[in-house]
Amino acid sequence: RLSHSMIWNWMRAFYDQQGVGAWSNGIVPNFVTTNCCIAKMYANVIFGFLCDVFSPAGMEAFHVDPSQPLYIMELGAGHGKFSFLLMKHLLKMKEFLPETKMKVPFKFIMTDFTENNISFWQNHPSLRPFVKMGLVDFAKFDAENDMEIYLIMAKKTLNKHTMKNPMVLVANYIFDTLRHEAFRIHEGKLQEALITVTSERAFEPDVNDPGLIKRFRPKWSYRGVSHKDYFTGKQADLNPILERMVRRSALRNASILIPVGGINCLRNLIDLTGGRLFFLSGDKAYNYENEMKGLRDPHIAIHGSFSMMVNYDAVRYYFETRGGFSVHTPYQDGFKVAAFILGADRSIVKRGRLNFTMSLKSFGPDNFSTLQRSIKDKIEKPSLKLVLSLLRLSGYDSDVFYKFRQFLIDKLGHPYTSEKIQQDIRRDIVEIYSLYYPLSKSKDVAFEIGRLFMSMKDYKAAQRYFIDSIRDCGEHHVTHYNLGLCYNYIGEFASALKSFDRSLEIKPEYREAREWRNRMVNKLGQKTGR
Repeated sequence: RLSHSMIWNWMRAFYDQQGVGAWSNGIVPNFVTTNCCIAKMYANVIFGFLCDVFSPAGMEAFHVDPSQPLYIMELGAGHGKFSFLLMKHLLKMKEFLPETKMKVPFKFIMTDFTENNISFWQNHPSLRPFVKMGLVDFAKFDAENDMEIYLIMAKKTLNKHTMKNPMVLVANYIFDTLRHEAFRIHEGKLQEALITVTSERAFEPDVNDPGLIKRFRPKWSYRGVSHKDYFTGKQADLNPILERMVRRSALRNASILIPVGGINCLRNLIDLTGGRLFFLSGDKAYNYENEMKGLRDPHIAIHGSFSMMVNYDAVRYYFETRGGFSVHTPYQDGFKVAAFILGADRSIVKRGRLNFTMSLKSFGPDNFSTLQRSIKDKIEKPSLKLVLSLLRLSGYDSDVFYKFRQFLIDKLGHPYTSEKIQQDIRRDIVEIYSLYYPLSKSKDVAFEIGRLFMSMKDYKAAQRYFIDSIRDCGEHHVTHYNLGLCYNYIGEFASALKSFDRSLEIKPEYREAREWRNRMVNKLGQKTGR
């Protein structure tokens, strides 16, 4: 059976060994789910649901205790950037939420199964203010198995007895990496897919090595099974999904995946929350049964780790059999987003559904990702207004700024760029930097913002960002050199000399720094000494 294969152990070992490096080193792609645009979209949807929950009808339907927080939990938060951005956007909406007995009616939980990532969050400077506010907590949580959530900062366990309110669960590109079962329906008969794993090498000394992800080759075989009793124990509630699909005439020949690991997680959290769950998920997925027509082997995509398509249609039916409902983005191509709701009917969850429609259905995360990539790769000479429009559409995303950094530096340093545009970009930079989450030292946003301000001859502002660059991304001879230039132009010659000296200590052959050091020595009336 696919769910029993050793490949899932490789997946866990990969993320445990790589930690945050899986993303910061560019091994696993993640832009589509970790930018400001998607965070703002999700925040709007969650805000709508919070308004529904804390309305008089919602408090009655969801059995809300207004003296206790509603928990928003990200499953598999990874490097933590999306959680950071989501919290930032939600806090901007705080004053518009219905009044409760709590100053902030929600708390955020960042979870992962590996302690490496949790340690990274606990030491990340961008998350410290949220910890100090008591807004965020961390939990080691095995999505497929754990039935309780231990909050590390609060030293408190959330279970069916202590969970007082509904939960918002967020999961992006998570279900596609949890265990699956694969089936096909051949001429109306159900068959399970069995996987045999081989390697491109003749011999593998360690069958637990996650490096096998790059080298393994799946072979598939099929055998007939009964849809009535295939799943047993707690998973027996998945048999109606199989029965429904077998009985659908449209699926007489079809290839089906069931996200058993993801549904295990949902089953446990539904129990923990007393059946009060708002699950917001984005993934590579099938929204509709017609997408599963045809006989084909299950596809395993390799991208550092690996992933499989998620059957959102099965998740939808799982919620519906429990009295819930769902809303989905309408398109069949690309990244999909869906919200699955339990605990109240559609008439209660009006604002959440409206915000989902307004924020995600016509222009979603995949559309934005495609747009920004196309402007960068396909338009050779974009206008300054186009790039600024994209930057603002992104929600002031630092990665989008970084992609267009040299373009902006060149344009804003041009003598014909108006003062109004320069003032507007200053406002944009404040927003971008407030949403910047340092992750990779090779992507030094503070350094590039410093260069941008230098191009506008605002050396005082540039100075601050170069200092932040040294703090977040380490010392570099060019950073100290640029800092020295800034000190020079604002008349702080002694500080400029120190910066040029430090640049030369890091790279003694750096000619420009040596020339400017000599100028500072002359200005200060000192002998060169070098």
